[in-house]
Amino acid sequence: MKQTLLLCTALALLAGCTGAPEVAEPVAQSQLESLAEALNAGVPDAGSYRGAGSGEIGVSGRTLDVAFAVVYERPGWLRADLRPALGTLGASLTSLALMEGECARLYLPARLLVVSGCISDIAGFGSWVDPASLILGLPDATFIAGLTDVTSSHRRGRLVLDGRSGDTRVRVSIDEEKSVITGIELGHEGTDEELRLTYDGHGWKEGFRAPRTVELVALEGTSREVRIAIRYDSLRTREPVDRAAYDLGVPPGALEVNWRELDLWR
Repeated sequence: MKQTLLLCTALALLAGCTGAPEVAEPVAQSQLESLAEALNAGVPDAGSYRGAGSGEIGVSGRTLDVAFAVVYERPGWLRADLRPALGTLGASLTSLALMEGECARLYLPARLLVVSGCISDIAGFGSWVDPASLILGLPDATFIAGLTDVTSSHRRGRLVLDGRSGDTRVRVSIDEEKSVITGIELGHEGTDEELRLTYDGHGWKEGFRAPRTVELVALEGTSREVRIAIRYDSLRTREPVDRAAYDLGVPPGALEVNWRELDLWR
């Protein structure tokens, strides 16, 4: 109840908890700070998480069903193990991923291949937000307070904030009733790059604010598209992570390429 009242108070500063018109209104810095604080009030104070589930990875129309296990530690560190689902392409696509900050490496042991790249290559944003937390649906709402030129509006029961972080356009959708972020969209000014994240199924895990499902779509015009969708089967907090124990362990001689060099875009 206290968290609900806190969020409602923050939302009332913007446009009222109910019945707000669909008109974009400027939002003051103090209002953004109050909203970020209210959204974070319901997030468990956990520095790390372990989860498992299923998902899909799609690249320019080609899709692979996977099972995954992930370990995440704030801020900005993620290790994931992915294997194709039964009946798909087989063990040669089993992979290990390590993300630190905005950059990641994906290692395919059966192929001695490492694919590397940074989310900033796709969406054009930097260190103002933790990409790993966005991918897992565990964003720290503090980034909202750092946005500039922000306007708010109400659309289909959601509070929508439109603002900027440097040359990145940012849109944040918030479920006012559940006090959670349900969507984030990023676009790099002057390019056709766009990153969309959608979160759904909040409340599936008692004591957690994490969504049940996450969908990420990264676009670069019509030539490149990456889609990642995950569905948690389990999620729990854990003690601080021994990151060295989760190193990828890539052997000498493995081929390392940038994700843009892959020949599966067209």
